[in-house]
Amino acid sequence: SCLELEVPGVSGEETAQKVDINRAEAWLLEALPGIGPARAQAIVDYRARHGPFRTTADLLKVEGMGEAVYEEIQDLITVTD
Repeated sequence: SCLELEVPGVSGEETAQKVDINRAEAWLLEALPGIGPARAQAIVDYRARHGPFRTTADLLKVEGMGEAVYEEIQDLITVTD
């Protein structure tokens, strides 16, 4: 299963919106494949302790986040300052 948030584009086309791991709340993170309530909360907690993620790969520093899950979601996520 894949998460796609649809937002109307300029020309009326729909574009998949990536989840910003620096801003998303736990409930939105949980919508990502392989991210349950515990992992979502771990991401939020990590962000609170260490500040914003600089790259999506920084997600691998979160306790319980494995390479396989990261590979599954890396095209669905983004980071902003």
